[in-house]
Parts: sequence; structure tokens; C-alpha cells
Amino acid sequence: MKKRYFFFCISMIFLLIFGTACTQARKQSAKRTPVKTEIKKKTKRTEETSKKMTILNSLKNSKKDSLVYYALGDSLSVGLFSNDQNDRFTTLFADDLQKGTGKTVKEVNNSSVGKTVTNFGLPNVQYLIDQQPDITTIEFGTNDSAYGTDSKNLGDFTNNLDTLISRVKSETNSKILLLTTWSPSDGKYIENDVIYDQQIKNIAKKYDVPIVDLSTIWKNNPKVTANDLGYSQVYDRQKDQFHPNQLGHQEIARLLYETVQKK
Repeated sequence: MKKRYFFFCISMIFLLIFGTACTQARKQSAKRTPVKTEIKKKTKRTEETSKKMTILNSLKNSKKDSLVYYALGDSLSVGLFSNDQNDRFTTLFADDLQKGTGKTVKEVNNSSVGKTVTNFGLPNVQYLIDQQPDITTIEFGTNDSAYGTDSKNLGDFTNNLDTLISRVKSETNSKILLLTTWSPSDGKYIENDVIYDQQIKNIAKKYDVPIVDLSTIWKNNPKVTANDLGYSQVYDRQKDQFHPNQLGHQEIARLLYETVQKK
């Protein structure tokens, strides 16, 4: 009888310990489940936030009713050789921004034929800063590369473009798009352009600025520079087969808009 009672007590103790362990395990499992759910929620929120943080959505969500777009560059930004100044890539891009944001977009175009970042871009940076634009395109290197890739010319270009981007970045709240060089598909300075483009890309990476690679448009694509060589009444000069035609300008505007949609 005593033995039976002894074994009965042992069995009850064992069942009590086993039951307590199972209860604790269920409690631990219940505690862990919400953590997983919370992690999933945080991940989802992070993904949704990252999707919203494009340049276009940033401009769209701005409290401003109107936006200023500043274009600084050479003859490409001037518009050679679009059908009309309203059809140049900077104005087409401004139109796209207006449609995409639902806000009025004012284009301030400060560009000049034949200029470089050294003799035009950097000397005009203060005027850009004074405008306090919301978005800026900076397009130099095409004329710069024609001067050569020696240490003096390449060094001046790199240092001056770096200073230009640094000042715009630190003295405005503008979104910046940095464009690479332009060339016809059989251009004379393509080898130089590759070297200058690398410097442009390095600076873009340094300042976390989106790069707009124009070589993806003109490389192996003579259609975008196939001008008729007639006289341009719009730009008061003879056309050439170096500058983009209307198709070229449309492609540049498209690439710019795709960039602000993604970056």
C-alpha cells in the first residue's frame, strides 16, 4: 500500500512538472508571435516609406504651391537644336514635372553656348543659389572634354564641378540631377568623354546625387543627332550633326523624368 502511494505521489509530481513546462512554453511562444508580427509591420512600413522617397514624390509632397526648376549648362541646355525653345529638353522636363507633381513649375534656364564648368558654371553658382530652386539640372563636360585630358584641364574640370555641386548641395535644398557629356555616335572626343564622364560619376557618388547618363541615348544611335544642316531660325545659327535634334531632346527629357521617378 505504501509503495502504491509512493508511486502515485511521484506520478503526480511528474505530471505537475510536465504541465508547468508546457504552460511556460506556450507563454513563450505567444510572446514571440507578436514580435514576428511587429517585425513584419516595420518591414512593410519601411518598404512603403522607401517607395515614397523619390525625387518626384518629394516635390509632389512639398508644401509649396509652385516649384522652381533651374537648368545650368551649355548649348545642350540652351536647346540646340530642338524644333522650338518650348521643345528643348529642359522645358519638356519642366512640363513633365508640372504634370507629375500637380504644381506650377517655373523654369529658370541659365545656359550658354560653348561654355564650360570653369568659365560659366562655377562663376554663375551664386545666381543659382539666390534662386533657391527646388530641383536643378547641371550639365557640363561636353565642351570641357574638348580641351583635353591632361592633368591641368581635367583637374580644373573636376575641382570646379566638385565645388559647384558642393555649394548647391550645402547652400540650397534643391534636388540635383547631374548629366554626363553629349556626343554624336561617331564623335571626335568620345575617348575624352569617357574620362570626363567618370569624373562626373565620381562626384555624383561623393555627394549622393543622381547621375543622368546621356551616353545611353547617343551611343550607337545616330538618329538623335541627325539634323538637316539647314539654318535654325530659333537659335539663329547653322545646324550641325553634333547637337541633339528634336528626338534627342525628347529622349533626354524622358531620361530625366525617369530618374526623378526612381531616385
